[in-house]
Amino acid sequence: MMHAIIPERCADRRRALETGSKRMLKRSILFLIKAAMTAAVLVSFLLVAVRYYPETDFHFWGFVAFGALYLALFLLFSSTYRCFLIGVLRLRELVFSFILATLLTNCLAYLVLALTAKSMLRAGPMCLLVIAQWAAGILLLLLGNRLSYRLREVRDAAVVVGTERSAEQVLQRFETVRERYRITAVFHASDGAERLLEELAPYSTVIVGHVEPSLRLRLMDACFVQNKRLFLIPSVQDILFHGAHETFVGDSLVYLCRNRAMPLGQRAVKRLTDVLFSVIGIVLTSPIMLAAAIAVKAYDGGPVLYRQERYTKDCKRFLLVKFRSMIVDAEKDGAQLTVDNDPRITPVGRVLRRTRIDELPQFFNILRGEMSLVGPRAERIENVEYYCALLPEFRYRMKVKAGLTGYAQIFGHYNTSYEEKLKMDLLYIENSSMLLDLKLLFLTARALLLPSSTAGFRHATLREECADAAAQQAGTATAAGRTAPTATQTTPPNAPAAAAPSPAAQQAEAAEKTGSTRRKPGSAA
Repeated sequence: MMHAIIPERCADRRRALETGSKRMLKRSILFLIKAAMTAAVLVSFLLVAVRYYPETDFHFWGFVAFGALYLALFLLFSSTYRCFLIGVLRLRELVFSFILATLLTNCLAYLVLALTAKSMLRAGPMCLLVIAQWAAGILLLLLGNRLSYRLREVRDAAVVVGTERSAEQVLQRFETVRERYRITAVFHASDGAERLLEELAPYSTVIVGHVEPSLRLRLMDACFVQNKRLFLIPSVQDILFHGAHETFVGDSLVYLCRNRAMPLGQRAVKRLTDVLFSVIGIVLTSPIMLAAAIAVKAYDGGPVLYRQERYTKDCKRFLLVKFRSMIVDAEKDGAQLTVDNDPRITPVGRVLRRTRIDELPQFFNILRGEMSLVGPRAERIENVEYYCALLPEFRYRMKVKAGLTGYAQIFGHYNTSYEEKLKMDLLYIENSSMLLDLKLLFLTARALLLPSSTAGFRHATLREECADAAAQQAGTATAAGRTAPTATQTTPPNAPAAAAPSPAAQQAEAAEKTGSTRRKPGSAA
């Protein structure tokens, strides 16, 4: 018996060493590629500055200091836009991030050079420099991306969920990272903790969806002890706890949840920033807004602007202003969501939506104090009332002003589910600061370049779009008594009570309880 165990342990150790060597090789190669990108950007700029801008007349140490400043700016923007996350972000996102990082770095460097020379310098050399940096950076990103996937070992992962519907959602989310994680089994929480721990033993990665807190703690403890990689699908309560601060009461460690947004001083600075940037935005984009207004009016002769009542901080209502991108009377039959290839969107409106020009008039909402530059998306009245009936915590996002950009607008899409948008908005509210606002403003530029951020919903009505989420809520939050409201059920955002389960939701819950407890990924989609 002992002779049979020893070769097996040696084989396991050999595989572990091979895996560790491959990871070390991959990290070394990626580090060299990142270093090559940084060196190429820095050296090319210094060569251009010396050769084409002698007016600056830097001394040696001044030249070194300016090179260090340029390097710091590039690393700052690269970190903000995450253009060094090779193998983590998709290649398209890496390219967009690198383009923005180098563009902003060179723009600031050009301004510093011009101030040093006390005159406007020729822009031609800087433009050629930017193009050359883009070409070199994209080639290195292509090389690093390909090598990363060649050397990467795909991890086998197992999923633990509370409902069949939850399993489908987890599989859909991790389908976008299938080159890193391969889901080979799905287990149901009803199997029990002991059986689940036995079934999960062979897997190096565990994904835990919406399950009972006691079971989640058992799984977290087992993964910690066995050094397994663990993914947790957070609940709204997890997000609220995320912003807690460590403090001590006597000799005891406690977590403090302040449950409020920025301090008074930061709120005053935020308001001044809103006013300043909205005025600058109106001035700089006025030619674009004028062209958009002419195009909208010339297409069908209808009104240029579209006004709609929305919610902002403390459930106050205001009229949000946008350029009209749909036909006149697009909602004569009632409120509808925008779907992919929506026939109500005009050709001009399609361009305005894709470029986000239709949202430029919201600078006037910001100037009037109804909105902020950064904050949760301003939702229409019908949507908020419906979502609050479905998920009462949705009203938490109205603790701050609605924003032109924010976590959900940047990291989510237009058709992201209401629950995921709520989590992103609460993540911003719990960690809000001027530094975070500044970071999100920079990240907005990258979001504008990604067409997926403007994708429409699959269904045209709220009830159809929320039906899938309601089925999941019926299985995972029955104790809280939540379900999708009917067409006549609406709850104001500040209502404390949640809707009672409907017969349809109870039937869905019963059907889920009789389903299989273990499935292969192919049967879950």
